[in-house]
Amino acid sequence: MTARKSSKSNKIKTSRRIKMSLTINTNIAATRASKHLANNHQSLQKSLDRLSSGKRITDPADDAGGLAVSMKLEHSINGLKGVASGIANGISILQVMDGVLASAGEIVSRIGELKSMYSDVSKNTTDQATYQSEVESLYDQITSLATNSKFNGITLFDGGAAGGGADKTVNLDIDGTTTLVITSTDFTGLTNIAAGIAAKTDFSDVAHDPDKISLALGEVATLRATLGGEINRLQYALADVNTQVTNITAANGRIMDVDIAAESANLAKQQILVQASAAMVAQANSANNVALTLLQ
Repeated sequence: MTARKSSKSNKIKTSRRIKMSLTINTNIAATRASKHLANNHQSLQKSLDRLSSGKRITDPADDAGGLAVSMKLEHSINGLKGVASGIANGISILQVMDGVLASAGEIVSRIGELKSMYSDVSKNTTDQATYQSEVESLYDQITSLATNSKFNGITLFDGGAAGGGADKTVNLDIDGTTTLVITSTDFTGLTNIAAGIAAKTDFSDVAHDPDKISLALGEVATLRATLGGEINRLQYALADVNTQVTNITAANGRIMDVDIAAESANLAKQQILVQASAAMVAQANSANNVALTLLQ
């Protein structure tokens, strides 16, 4: 009984082997090898694209969700860079204004010096007239600073009767919800004090007392202190924006940037697979040559 079953099993196996045909028109092995070759070649091209571009996502199909997130992050980065540029320009404007006020303070100090020189017992009437003339010229310079100081065509101060520019608003975030307003009307007090000093006929007038000059210096000091506080705030805001740009750029890089080490290893793998696939396609194509032996 066992011998019969074994014989029957051998006949079935032999029958199955006999049913395997040798054909020329259809080469399944070559077809499969060609399919693997195409897939490996496509993977090789993708690896080359990534390494040559430095990006992990070179086509939306690579990572559709990651690409969408990356586009939003890039938008935020570009917006923050614009905000940083605006803040830096705001700092520059404040620094120019502070420079003008520093000059005004030096002028007021010079007026105080002229006051002492005017009162010198050794000075004659001509000398005193010279000092008075210089005071009037210095007042004209203060007025000029107040009315003519500009940054890229923008009037920085309100010069009183001559008028001034509008307040300048610096955005500290992308949405514009946090701002800093740089006022342009602060110079009026100083020009009024300077006018009061220069309007007198000479320094012997009781109105040319040290208190008037001290008041002018105090006005300059107050304005410079205010600008200093605004500059500090903008500098901190700029540092915060730059930190955001750095961190968001790093997050975007984790999505978009290719890992050179890993992708180089993948490139070597795909190159070997392509070569092996090509060799197997050649082998599969030559396998049916045995049919020619049967036809001879």
